Amino acid sequence: MQKWLKLTGVSRGLYRFLRDPKADWKPKAAVALGILYLVWPLDLVPDFIPLVGWLDDLGFEAAVIWYVAHALNAYGATQKK
Repeated sequence: MQKWLKLTGVSRGLYRFLRDPKADWKPKAAVALGILYLVWPLDLVPDFIPLVGWLDDLGFEAAVIWYVAHALNAYGATQKK
């Protein structure tokens, strides 16, 4: 139950961040690029190459999640002041 409450809090924070016009645009663009990279049929390394094709997707998405998580933490700290 605690993990579910934490997940809903994070998703609400992300929603507020994406909707705030005063928030930085770079993390918003990273979210859009992360989603676009997943659904785009062309990759840096094609997915038909076993394992390696999926690892570039995983690495790119991990970098996007890391960047957006840090941006959300900074945004949350400024909103609590």
